[in-house]
Amino acid sequence: MLDSFDKPVRCSSGHLFTTIWVPLGSFKALRLGFRRYQYCPVGKHWAMVSVVKDEPENQADVDAASKVHDIRIP
Repeated sequence: MLDSFDKPVRCSSGHLFTTIWVPLGSFKALRLGFRRYQYCPVGKHWAMVSVVKDEPENQADVDAASKVHDIRIP
């Protein structure tokens, strides 16, 4: 069920990964508007993250983000 909430995201350092992104909710992060403060598993640091839009020009970013997923359960 949570697979439908998997979204590609980019941290403030530019790292790409996939995380569970539930609208109006947050399980593993502090929600700050359209961004969240959470752990980046790529850079192994805490950072602001935002969703990578699923548009044709971002397809390479979406593909790169799909290779790394953060923890499934908080």
